[in-house]
Amino acid sequence: MVSEPIVAENFLVSQPWRALLLCAGCLAVTLGVLGIFLPLLPTVPFLLLAAACFSRSSRKLQLWLFNHRYLGPYLTNYLLRKGISKKQLLSSLFSMWIAMLLAIYFAPIWAVKIFLLVTACLVSRHLLSLQRLP
Repeated sequence: MVSEPIVAENFLVSQPWRALLLCAGCLAVTLGVLGIFLPLLPTVPFLLLAAACFSRSSRKLQLWLFNHRYLGPYLTNYLLRKGISKKQLLSSLFSMWIAMLLAIYFAPIWAVKIFLLVTACLVSRHLLSLQRLP
């Protein structure tokens, strides 16, 4: 059985929604790229959102995103459950914990501090559960 392509033309939405999804997809790509450099912004969820928006609005942009030299591997490795490299894992854990510890230190409310600590532990657990790439 031949699998269907990621995007079929009949999945595209009407013009007003298409423009909104294009804008949302571009914003998500921008936030995803910023997330590569800023520890509190997640990269992969924003790129997944962009891929979902582009799948309903622009086949060309979706193919661009999946075939992008730098952004494409984030998506394909996550979607195909291939995993992350050791360097990506260590970088993610280090930057997330530095940012979270700073946020916990400056948070004025104990409930917020506990929430941030639990969130950091759960994200760390998720990252550590992913397979490692060579």
